[in-house]
Amino acid sequence: MGGQGIIFAGIALARAAALYSLWEGKPLNAIQTQSYGPAARGESSKCDVVICDQGSFYPFLERPDFLVLMSKPAYEKFIGSTYPGTVVILDEDAIADRPELTCYELPAMHLAEEMGKRSAANMIMLGALVAISSAVDKDGVSKAIADISPMGSEGLNEKAFREGLLRGHRLLYQD
Repeated sequence: MGGQGIIFAGIALARAAALYSLWEGKPLNAIQTQSYGPAARGESSKCDVVICDQGSFYPFLERPDFLVLMSKPAYEKFIGSTYPGTVVILDEDAIADRPELTCYELPAMHLAEEMGKRSAANMIMLGALVAISSAVDKDGVSKAIADISPMGSEGLNEKAFREGLLRGHRLLYQD
């Protein structure tokens, strides 16, 4: 939903892939696209990030390898774009449904509220995605977050990202 910061998280992810990450010693390519409703907050929003180790690739996402969901309307709108191999990461307090896919759940909004700022939930989800996917270098994501964070929010964004990394690793390696 608009206002949750999913586009900000996608920009950070694409920036980290393109500027600060390597795959088998070679730089990655990334493209980020976004769409959102006519209102800035409360309307549907979507951010796609395509990361590739090849110089030429199709820039539009058809079926996601990973899908991060932070609201029930997003679940309802985007779960149909998955395929059997899609990994879903969702905010367990915001979404009651569970797909028949590999699914990781964490209470991102609740954790962000404990940190004192609900808007940090996007960075928690980004951290979980980075931990679970291993698609980009976590230190590169930290650099990208620092690059694009509004002045004064860098510390909270980094703290929330690190919390998401920790939670993502726990989810990935739990019994």
